[in-house]
Amino acid sequence: MSRALTSSLRRARRRLPFGIGTVAIVAAVALVAAVGAVLAIGTPDRPSTRHDYGLLRSYVHEPDVAWTISNTTLPDYTSGDRIEVVATRGDRWLVSYPSGIGRAYLLLDRDNGHQVWDHPLRAGTGSCGMTADGVVGCAVNANSELDRGFYLLDEDGNHGDRMPLEDTELVTGVGPNFLRISSSGHQASMFTPDGHKLWSRSFAQAATATVLDDGLLQISTSDAGRFIVDPASGADRLHCTDCTITAFGTGVTVEHTDPDNRMFDSYAVTDGVLDPRPVAHVAGMHVLTGPSTLAVLTRTGDAQMQATQGTYVVVDPARPGALWQISDEELSKANTRPCGDAVAFALKSRARSIYALADGTHLGSLPAPEFGDPDANLDNLRCVGSSGKDLIFASNTRISAVDPAAGGFAWSVDVNGQVDAVDGFLVAREGSSMRVFAPN
Repeated sequence: MSRALTSSLRRARRRLPFGIGTVAIVAAVALVAAVGAVLAIGTPDRPSTRHDYGLLRSYVHEPDVAWTISNTTLPDYTSGDRIEVVATRGDRWLVSYPSGIGRAYLLLDRDNGHQVWDHPLRAGTGSCGMTADGVVGCAVNANSELDRGFYLLDEDGNHGDRMPLEDTELVTGVGPNFLRISSSGHQASMFTPDGHKLWSRSFAQAATATVLDDGLLQISTSDAGRFIVDPASGADRLHCTDCTITAFGTGVTVEHTDPDNRMFDSYAVTDGVLDPRPVAHVAGMHVLTGPSTLAVLTRTGDAQMQATQGTYVVVDPARPGALWQISDEELSKANTRPCGDAVAFALKSRARSIYALADGTHLGSLPAPEFGDPDANLDNLRCVGSSGKDLIFASNTRISAVDPAAGGFAWSVDVNGQVDAVDGFLVAREGSSMRVFAPN
């Protein structure tokens, strides 16, 4: 990208207004706030020991493989389905893989991949989860070695006394307890590890559960329902249908995806508790996908279709108004990538201009990619996260680190499957094997 264009983008970010389109967006965001103003740039500090919201561990150089597990090393691996990391607590990873009728579960040492348990737990059509205290609980079905029931496992993988199964199929660790969902998916119940039921509720459609990065319990149903549930009581803190909920460091965004009524809401989260009073409620805004510390918004509907340039707003879900915003005639309306603590804006020239999310500082640029190299084109890649000054992107064939200041790629590694971040580590799941890359 030329120096003139870089300067143009910087000026566009600093000045208000940027043009008619940007004024409309700033006004729309500000209308939500009682004070009706755009806030100053800045975002709360976050603990440096956390590795969520797209913040990876240090991958300054091309990483070595720390360890690999596969169908040849995992006991009783019986098909080609992929390995999953079910839960992480400290230096312990609970993994699952296909074995017999259903899946087996095994506790590994995060640092070297060695088995912590002497043998896997075959849950059959059931499953296992791990609490925040590191307690593993398993609902066992169709296992020739164990009777149907719910079992706790010790550090060596030995099971305790059988407890009632309560028709449990899905198990998720939520804080110190276990959320257990029935085989039909219609019943969700919270149990203590020793089997005491704290609450139970029914859903009209089959449900699954996820603990978001900020600790919130989200239950999703097959009819596109989303529920943020109080783990202590089972009561709804938030409910929406045809929506997407995304967690950030200070709160969540809710995007209502009904094409005739697209809305954006945001809510503050403090110590894992969601405040049900919306901080923002704006029509016609879309949250860009990608793991990131702050939300990047753009317009939807007719305003987006008619616009001749890209316009983007960065927000903290817990605070009314915009942190900062940018618009320029060279900005593309598509393919912008939030990534960890940065955002890579797409330009009409196919080049990239990269900014820090926290304060809008320009970090550098990336030239337009060669047409014959799709793995150098961020349009084709998925953000895995940021690592220090670099942004890490991946396809199913390569992991690539972008150095914005240098204006190019710092390193790349070939892979053969999906790449994800697990507790800040780069993990490639390649068919019936899984590779974990060592930070450096």
